[in-house]
Amino acid sequence: MRPFGGRLGARPLCLGRETLRLERWLPLYREICDEFGFDESEDRASATFLSSILGERGSEAFDAFSASRLPETAVLCGGGDSLASDISSLSERDYIVAADGATSLVMERGLLPDVIVTDLDGVIEDQVEANARGSIIFVHAHGDNREALATWVPEFSGRIVGTCQCEPVGRMFNFGGFTDGDRAACVLAELGVKRILLAGFDLEHPSRKPGRSAEVKMRKLAWAARILAMVAEGCVSIEPVVTR
Repeated sequence: MRPFGGRLGARPLCLGRETLRLERWLPLYREICDEFGFDESEDRASATFLSSILGERGSEAFDAFSASRLPETAVLCGGGDSLASDISSLSERDYIVAADGATSLVMERGLLPDVIVTDLDGVIEDQVEANARGSIIFVHAHGDNREALATWVPEFSGRIVGTCQCEPVGRMFNFGGFTDGDRAACVLAELGVKRILLAGFDLEHPSRKPGRSAEVKMRKLAWAARILAMVAEGCVSIEPVVTR
């Protein structure tokens, strides 16, 4: 696996858990909006909509979850081509976090993610099933997925937390992060995980999706690499998973 061309490694500089607090994240978010032409008002409207669907459910789920003791090490699964081989030696003893579409392959391997971070762009039926079986869902609202939120959020019967990338509204959370993968790393850092092992992450050779611009995908992954590097500047070690 070639995760970031060597740009990230184990660098626990112990800056605390302030890695991507709002005052640091929001200027980056506005850079992202400028680069990709996103409308912050649309993001805010979607976040408000998700907050209205969830009510107190999301904040109660997060409060209970954050009060639990997470392991120091988590395996973060992305959607890269190496995911199947990268997770081949994992077991139920590993703490597994799936970024959106990675959920399906993790479950195909007989594993249940402990956490799923999603903007509802994968096989959502698998995420609904995982949630019913115990996975906590961090579902993300942005300007392009309001219809998916309306369709799928009511289907999640288990623990669910709402996130956004704009200034938080209502009962929403903003931990930082742009893509599902780097947002998951931000969530884990916020919750005190000290070591993140990356499986299925290749930010230089992204998986191709029909109808998606490869050029835009590469620019998004460049942002993901930048944000992961910022997380690694905190008291978090980020490194590739080692297959046995």
